[in-house]
Amino acid sequence: MYSFLLRWTLAFGGFFFSFSLPGMAQSGKPIKIADLDLQVAGTGQPATQLQYAFQAGDVLVLDLENKAKINYRVTVQEHFSASPLYTVQETKKLNNLRLTIPQKSVYTITLQGLSPISTKSHFTLTRIPKSAATQQFNTLVAWRTVQDTTWTTSTEKVLVKNDLKAEVLVDKTFRLASVTNLTSNNRSTERFQLPANTKHWVYWVGVGQESVVALQETGKTLAKGATALLTGSNPLVAFGLGLLPALPQVKSSGYISYYLLNKNNAHLFTQDQDGWKPYAVAKGQDVLSDYGKVLASQTPKTDDGYLYLGFENPSTITGLDLTLKIVAFVDQPVYQTRTVRKPTKITSRREPILAGE
Repeated sequence: MYSFLLRWTLAFGGFFFSFSLPGMAQSGKPIKIADLDLQVAGTGQPATQLQYAFQAGDVLVLDLENKAKINYRVTVQEHFSASPLYTVQETKKLNNLRLTIPQKSVYTITLQGLSPISTKSHFTLTRIPKSAATQQFNTLVAWRTVQDTTWTTSTEKVLVKNDLKAEVLVDKTFRLASVTNLTSNNRSTERFQLPANTKHWVYWVGVGQESVVALQETGKTLAKGATALLTGSNPLVAFGLGLLPALPQVKSSGYISYYLLNKNNAHLFTQDQDGWKPYAVAKGQDVLSDYGKVLASQTPKTDDGYLYLGFENPSTITGLDLTLKIVAFVDQPVYQTRTVRKPTKITSRREPILAGE
């Protein structure tokens, strides 16, 4: 009987031992991570806060010795949580308060004295790791500034490029009488105004039908392909866009001179009065046909905003037919409708960083 009981006891004890052993966990060694003399803030001051990082399963042991013997408000809270792990509204001390950490994170210990001024206390904090494997976990916390941006989207017209648009300002043929003609003037002017945003302008002047035909023949070479689309088969437009290096110049039976003028000088010029002065750009002496390109930056500014091209026929007996063409090239913005994302509000916040992460 004794032998049976001994065998049963040994067998049952062995079973209990083998059943209980796997469930046993060996905690790490206690580590004192804070031993501080503190000035704990009073009610009229920002609360005193201490931040530490802990591993899930850590046990914290808090002690607070209140030397002033006043009431404190104490809270322990995970940084990203709205609910405190521990809170007490009034206490004069903490004595061996033990808290188990639910998850790996940063925790804030907030101390607030309930007197108007700060008071001196002694605070200690001990960490007992859940296991030896987390013994060396670093409880220090670093902080970084993170900017949170609130965005909004809207539909806007966005400038993508500037195209050159050709605008014909003058395209006409007129008669210049001879010097001895008693009924008509051998001098004439043509007024024109450059549109806003003109980048440059070009002109062509030709005497007689031969010059006009030569220009028309040049236009026929532009009648096909992309050049025709860009220029409308107009050789002066092609020249202004840089698609033609030059325009034709032919022999003719007569010649003229021309000048660029303002309003006052144009009047003196047509009346053949002394004192008129032309501008240095866009002028020619004794030409049969001529052309030119003038940048907006080279173009004179006038009081009334107009420019005048003055023409003179020096022949004493022969009247001349004169053709004048002027084309301005205007910067034309090209827009596209796009969805634009813009920041409406930027706020900064501090975010904790666990050591080693």
